[in-house]
Amino acid sequence: MTLSEASSIAIVGGGIAGPALALSLKKHHGIVSTIYELRPEGDDRGVNIALAPNAVRVLQHIGVYDELRVQGYSYEELLVTNAKSQYLGKIWQGSKKRYNYACLRIHRATVQKALLREVKAQGIPIVYGKQLIGLHEGEHTVELRFSDGTKATSNFVVGADGVHSNVRDAIMTTKTDYSGFMGIIGMNLQRDSLHESAKSVMLPNFVFGKTGFVAIMPSDYHGTEVDFFSTMPYPARSREEWEELSSDKSKLQNILQQRFGKEWPQFISNITKEYSKEGLGLYPFFEVPPLDRWTSVSGRVILIGDSAHAFTPQAGQGAAVGLEDAESLSHTMSREGFVSDHMHFLKIWERHRQARLVQVKHVTDINGRLRSPDSPFVQYLKEWLMWGNFKWAGPMGNLEWLFGYSAEDILSLF
Repeated sequence: MTLSEASSIAIVGGGIAGPALALSLKKHHGIVSTIYELRPEGDDRGVNIALAPNAVRVLQHIGVYDELRVQGYSYEELLVTNAKSQYLGKIWQGSKKRYNYACLRIHRATVQKALLREVKAQGIPIVYGKQLIGLHEGEHTVELRFSDGTKATSNFVVGADGVHSNVRDAIMTTKTDYSGFMGIIGMNLQRDSLHESAKSVMLPNFVFGKTGFVAIMPSDYHGTEVDFFSTMPYPARSREEWEELSSDKSKLQNILQQRFGKEWPQFISNITKEYSKEGLGLYPFFEVPPLDRWTSVSGRVILIGDSAHAFTPQAGQGAAVGLEDAESLSHTMSREGFVSDHMHFLKIWERHRQARLVQVKHVTDINGRLRSPDSPFVQYLKEWLMWGNFKWAGPMGNLEWLFGYSAEDILSLF
């Protein structure tokens, strides 16, 4: 018996992974789910994100990529230099020849809105303003309880509600930890307003120096608009202290100026002084510790995306691995026999995804180390290592395993 014939699915979270799962279930397998989202309809918070080929491939499969690719900046090569403007290498973050897709820089809210429009077009129910406060698992069903006093019942619940997941909290005890890194970003900067020294630099550009790391990324279709961001180690704060720092735009500007206002390329130093401080955004990065399981004991509650494995975005893979989770899970839940033996299928899916996430996390941690400030000597060694790695691995960077992943590969395991 198949899932579409016997069961219902509730998806908690209407960000990116949740709607992607709903669309994959419907378009690939004819299975209709219901999405419950905490925020109100039309919420457009978020920042620009990079979607590598492994993410774009999922968006193509569920029918929203053609709409999105004309709203973001597509690129293949990324330039890597140091703070003295010395060339360290280039890396292919996308390749139509090798992966069939370029990398796409786009606002997260633009992706979410496109997904939700397609959800609506496919007749998939989505209920806004629903805060999950509890789950009760029975033998064949799960009861969802919401803060407004309402309840819903489903045969399976998928938690796609982010790093501070209420679904995860309902099925296990975990502690979400501050990663030790935060990010500062500025968006909507006109490329032609950059210092003239930027005219001779290929963008996007990752710049590494002894005081940290800065990225300059085109972010609209024609590449005339750019954003800049830096991820950096920063001491832990309470929630109230993070909110206070986030609202203190002068402090954020000072942090950038202290790190990048001197001894950096002029177009970067100028940004720290000239960019309107009111546009700066601060994002502390929280991590979910490695979980032994991504399901409840009964297997009727399943975690995907940041709910299962949140880590810092320093490999540009946060949204991508959530999209991979979504499509691979849809293929898993649609298998003949899933209803009667769902634990067997979910264990195979879980082991497959967890093994991949270990690799992705390793790349993320390496990138975090490279982006951290260091003494001049250590920074000198790091830059030589980066240059040598580009010479040895070439522009593909030995990352074919990362960017070439296809979620349908899960089918070969059943």
